[in-house]
Amino acid sequence: MVDKYIYENPMDSIFPIYEGYIHNYLQLIVNPEENYIYDDVGISPYAPNDEGLLRRFNPIRDDFFFSLYPDSVIDIQQDFGC
Repeated sequence: MVDKYIYENPMDSIFPIYEGYIHNYLQLIVNPEENYIYDDVGISPYAPNDEGLLRRFNPIRDDFFFSLYPDSVIDIQQDFGC
């Protein structure tokens, strides 16, 4: 959702998203050449359960090609190994 908004409103972005540089925010946390999420990035990838609570876990760190559940939200944090 953020990537779509920034693509449509590039002046609102703190990062320059354009051809040849950064294509989307996921590019900042994923190594697309080797298909993994960087180890120093904390992620919280959840989708709503039947009650609408973000409790349905998306195991994208363990399975990079996992298809996200509908309406998933992925929070990204720095991970200092704590």
